[in-house]
Amino acid sequence: MYEIKEPLWQFIDHWQTLLAGVLALVAGAGTVWVTIKSANREITAAQEQTKAAQRQTAVTREIERRRIAREGYAFHAMLEAAMGAVIEDVEAARNLPFPSPDDRPNTPEAYSVRQRVNRAGFSELRNGFLRFGGTLTVQFLQLDKEIDDFTGQCTPVPPRLRADGVVVAMPSLGLNAGLEEQLDRIEQQAIALRDKAVGGMKLCRDELANELINL
Repeated sequence: MYEIKEPLWQFIDHWQTLLAGVLALVAGAGTVWVTIKSANREITAAQEQTKAAQRQTAVTREIERRRIAREGYAFHAMLEAAMGAVIEDVEAARNLPFPSPDDRPNTPEAYSVRQRVNRAGFSELRNGFLRFGGTLTVQFLQLDKEIDDFTGQCTPVPPRLRADGVVVAMPSLGLNAGLEEQLDRIEQQAIALRDKAVGGMKLCRDELANELINL
């Protein structure tokens, strides 16, 4: 009877060993699968975080570009308005009485013409040119100097004391020479800057429109 049961017992023992190996293999495979799944979750989470960071960076960049475009538009709009004012001043100066060729070199009429052209908004524009002026800065400074030279060619006349003791205010005098030529130069420079300011406003509008679509 022992000889009959021994092979059966050996067979069962071998199968137990084999089954244990299979179960161990399955357990190992399960552990690997869990590890892989966990790693995949971590990779997916990292990818999502990366995408979110990239999106946040893109949004921040777009917001900054929009802010610069808005400030650039405001700068060019102010430049356009200031140049329009200079052009109007030049036209108004031309409509004032001009000194005749026979007058003395300095006249009250020339003073009135020279004081008619102003530089409205130029102080505020100087700060804007530090950020947005670019190549326009040189042209603006040239025009600023041209107007300063134009208005500066004047001579105040001290009041006169009459024989009866009354103090009489005397009209200031301006240089007659070069009035027309200087007015022409001022007008041409102002027109050129105004046209470029209009172009700058258009570029800023286009930039804002594109970013609104992208966002």
